[in-house]
Amino acid sequence: MPEPDRWADAGTPDQGSADAVISAHRGALTLAPENTLDSYAYAFAYGVDLVEVDVQQTKDGRFVTLHDSTVDRTTDGTGNIADLTFDEVRALNAADYAPWKGSAYDPAQVASLEEVLALAQQAGKGIELDIKGSVTEEGELAVLVGEYGLVEESIFNSGDPRIFIAEPGARLIYNRDRWEPNFLIYEIAEIFKVFGSRLDEYTPESIAAAHDACAIVMPHAYDAGPEQEVAQFVQARAMGADGVQTNQPALIVAAAGEAVGSAIEVNRGEHGRIDEICLVNADNGFGFPGKPVRFDRGTKSAELTTGRGGCVAPPDGHWLGARVTFAGDGAVHASTARLVP
Repeated sequence: MPEPDRWADAGTPDQGSADAVISAHRGALTLAPENTLDSYAYAFAYGVDLVEVDVQQTKDGRFVTLHDSTVDRTTDGTGNIADLTFDEVRALNAADYAPWKGSAYDPAQVASLEEVLALAQQAGKGIELDIKGSVTEEGELAVLVGEYGLVEESIFNSGDPRIFIAEPGARLIYNRDRWEPNFLIYEIAEIFKVFGSRLDEYTPESIAAAHDACAIVMPHAYDAGPEQEVAQFVQARAMGADGVQTNQPALIVAAAGEAVGSAIEVNRGEHGRIDEICLVNADNGFGFPGKPVRFDRGTKSAELTTGRGGCVAPPDGHWLGARVTFAGDGAVHASTARLVP
C-alpha cells in the first residue's frame, strides 16, 4: 500500500533491491571503445543486469549504437549518422579517438543493435536503450527487441507510445529533475517503472514514492567523476536506490559484494598446441581483460596480464603441466586450471 506520509519524511530509508541493479553506461567504456561489442561483452563479463546502449537510426532505417548525432568524435568519418547508410557507418573505425587509437582495439566497428541484442541474449541479461533523435521508428525498435526475447529484461529511455503498442510489456525509464513533487513521482511511476538521472536529484522521500508504485530507482554513479563512483553507489543504496548506472562496472560489482565466478579456458591451435589461455566469466564465457594470471611449473613461475577478450599467450618455454591461477579480486572470484597435453 502507498504510504504518502513517507513521501514527506521517509524516516528510515527504503531497502533497495536485494541484488543491486547495475547498468553499464555505453558498456565497459574504460576497458574498450564505448558502444562497441568489446565494451558490451566486458560489461556482461562482470555480470551486470543491463548495458546502456545509445541507439541511432541510419539513413536506410537500420539501428546502430553510437552516442553522438554525428560520427565525428569517435570514428574516422564525418557527418550526421542519419545521413549515412548502414554500410557507410559500418565501414568506419569506431576506435579512432583517444585513448583507443593505436591500441589493441583499433580498428573497431560501430555495432549494430542486432549484435548487441545477441550478446545480451547470450548473457541472459537486458539492454537499457537510450533512444536518440535520429530514431524515427520506435515501434520497429521495440519489435526488434521482442524478436530477441529481451523486452522484460530491457528498459526503453523514451515516452513514445509506439513502444507500448508494439510491446505492451515494455518498461520505460524516466529521467527525473528536481522540480517534480513526490506525489507526482508516484503518479509518473504508474507508467515509468524505472527512474534514472543524477543522484543529487533524489532523496529517500522521492525514492519511497517511486517504490510505492512498484518502480525501481537507478541513478547515475558517474556524474561526480570517476574517483567518486563507488561513493556515489554507496550513497545511492543508503538512500534506498535499487542500483546505479555506471562507467566502471567492475568497481560497482565489487562494491555491491556481487563478485562473479571465473574460469580459465585453454585454446589450442594446430597439433593441439596451446595458443592462449583466457580468463572468462564461468557462466557466460565473456572474457576479463587486464587481469594477472600466474603460471607455475616446478621451480619456475611467470605472471602475465590478460589482454583483449581476457586472453594471453602462455610464456615462452615449456609449460605443459603448469598450473595456471587467477587469485581473484573484489569483482571476480579466483580460478585455476592445468595445462595438460
